[in-house]
Amino acid sequence: MNKKNLIASVVAALALVPSVANAWNYQGHVTVAEIAYQNLNITARSEVDALAQKAYLSMPADIQKKMDSFEGASQFAKLAMVPDLIRKVPAQDVWQSMGEEIPASLNQWDEKTTGAWHYINQAYPASSACNFVHVPNIKLVANRLFEDFKQNPQAASMMFMSHVAGDSHQPMHSISQSLSADKCVTDLGANKHTLNIPQKDLHHLWDSGMGFLDTPYNVHDVAAQLQQAYPKASMELGETADINQWLKESYQLADFGYSVEKDTTPSEEHFRQGTQYVKQRMSQAGYRLADEINHVFPAK
Repeated sequence: MNKKNLIASVVAALALVPSVANAWNYQGHVTVAEIAYQNLNITARSEVDALAQKAYLSMPADIQKKMDSFEGASQFAKLAMVPDLIRKVPAQDVWQSMGEEIPASLNQWDEKTTGAWHYINQAYPASSACNFVHVPNIKLVANRLFEDFKQNPQAASMMFMSHVAGDSHQPMHSISQSLSADKCVTDLGANKHTLNIPQKDLHHLWDSGMGFLDTPYNVHDVAAQLQQAYPKASMELGETADINQWLKESYQLADFGYSVEKDTTPSEEHFRQGTQYVKQRMSQAGYRLADEINHVFPAK
């Protein structure tokens, strides 16, 4: 797929898809990946630099311009926000645009685009009899991305790995509550849990990092500040690429998230506590993404 066709696909995607399920927002994804980049060993950093440059050169000018807008971020980090721009582009075309071949394990579903790769709508509360889980979903995709990347490190796989590491740590990408007590009607990861705030709903409140991510900043500096506030040594990171654990942790924050009643305004205390959760989850995501890549490219 050449750049001209990819541009057309991106434009179509942006026209068709509202800002739904962009966990975190663009700046948030770039920040998570920048934390990861700052924790890579020298060998891994050299490898991802080459892959990120390859991916960047394959992008149409409008996406390159968007990537270039993030001050202080590495090329690797900037790449992490791109999957939110190309949700309606067939996955196979994304790999082909970088001169690569999509792993067979990621091209087995009837649904060929990547929109569903960003989330898994596990019913909340756990006692719910509803089943909102869609196939494909982030749990299936994350496992396949990492397993393939270990065997065949490709730029497109790395880009999606970076993105889903962020998505899996955003609580509203792991849950969905029913809008009805009598039948199963998904709130689409709290996109329909409307609130009296600028972000409009609970999902986008978390996408914005409780507002923390809405103001542009120097990504390199903020990534460093988050690591100082939430050091890697202070966190339980678990096994490498344990997507089940990541999603479990996100799901456990559902009680806090849904404690804000629909069509109300969160309290100052909710914003304060929520911002702490946001920064912690972003830092964990960055450390865990770094562990994945360092596992594939050990220091020499």
